[in-house]
Amino acid sequence: MSWKAMTPVEVCDLMEFWEVAPWPLTREQVHQLAVEWFGWTIEVEDGVSYLMNTVSGFTFADVMTIGSKGDLSYVKLDVSDTIREVTAASRRFLGDAFALVVREAETRWGAPAMRDFEGTSSATWDTASGARISFDNALKGLGAKFETPQGVELDRKAGHR
Repeated sequence: MSWKAMTPVEVCDLMEFWEVAPWPLTREQVHQLAVEWFGWTIEVEDGVSYLMNTVSGFTFADVMTIGSKGDLSYVKLDVSDTIREVTAASRRFLGDAFALVVREAETRWGAPAMRDFEGTSSATWDTASGARISFDNALKGLGAKFETPQGVELDRKAGHR
């Protein structure tokens, strides 16, 4: 079986792009930047626009862009194919890809906060801009999340992290 994943440099460059973006940005502004810089697409269903990473060719192309009161709180996306049948080979593939992404990220942002919870390993960095970058290694795929400075502040006020 052959699976795909973004290269460590590609994943970290993507997160770095959002790290230096001029926050706060609206969901629509984030969608437009992703179209212009990454070649992603916007699809509309029932009058609602959705950002899609159609460039990487992964199992699921949708990119979650969540916000409140106009400003975006986070961007979350798959950075690998979704594994349909978990095997020893798929676990090695995802584990190796995750380790390489974390190693690349450490060269950029230092040592991460590591966490294991219910079969998912996470590496998280709080950045100089007040944002948060995290990578997750779950049984069925790798994910990346960029929490905007506004999103991190909302979490802090709600008593999270």
